[in-house]
Amino acid sequence: MSFSVFEQRWRRRFVERGTLMDDDAGIAGWTPTGLAARVRQFERLWRRAPGASGVWLDIGCGAGTYTRLLHKQGYTTLGMDYSWPSLSKASRRSPAAIQWVAADVYRLPLADGCTGGLLCFGVMQALGSPDGAIRELARVVRPGGEIWVDALNAHCLPTWLSEWRRRRRGRPPHLRYDTVKAFTHAARRAGLDVVAVEWLLILPARFQALQWLVESRPVGTLLRTLPWLAVLLSHSFILRARRCVDSQSPIAAAMRSAARPSQYSGMR
Repeated sequence: MSFSVFEQRWRRRFVERGTLMDDDAGIAGWTPTGLAARVRQFERLWRRAPGASGVWLDIGCGAGTYTRLLHKQGYTTLGMDYSWPSLSKASRRSPAAIQWVAADVYRLPLADGCTGGLLCFGVMQALGSPDGAIRELARVVRPGGEIWVDALNAHCLPTWLSEWRRRRRGRPPHLRYDTVKAFTHAARRAGLDVVAVEWLLILPARFQALQWLVESRPVGTLLRTLPWLAVLLSHSFILRARRCVDSQSPIAAAMRSAARPSQYSGMR
């Protein structure tokens, strides 16, 4: 498979981060406060709607932050990433029961429908398009299985202004951003039923003293009341989806024809 210049650049960066950085945030490309805010908001969402029991995959696991989090809650977890240095550090700092596999999100070495659920965080923004990756994620989840995947919000006002400044200076986009509409369409084309879209508000590091405020219950209530405000202010969003149970549906049939044949009989 050939990758765009944009994707190649990010692949090199993530391998380099895995080699040079030691903390989870640095390996993932976040600030420590940014990663902590993301994890807190994920944990709150997970408590409200925990995933089904069984094996859960963490695709693009980096240093294994979310892999270990699910393991502590009693899930059997498998972390996957294309960066060997990141996986090596994840393995050294994690319980021996967690397995780690070097793999690419476009070609997962897993059988069709082998898992009941997966997370894929911090991956889509470094790809040229979400479609191929989402099809592959949907392929490995069994009918009725869950997918939690995040994306950077293209309609976030601070992000839009930042990228506009980059364009004015003649610089290429730093990352790729998605709209909820296009992202949910990609999920449906892959044979997924969209369950919910969850908005994540993450302030820049210089404003982290106010992060507690945007995570407070009153602000959460306000954003649910005014969803357009959540769209303008949220740094990213999490799409929660399930693979269609009806394997005879037109969408599921299209997914099967689009996904590559599996080369493996099971997880390793």
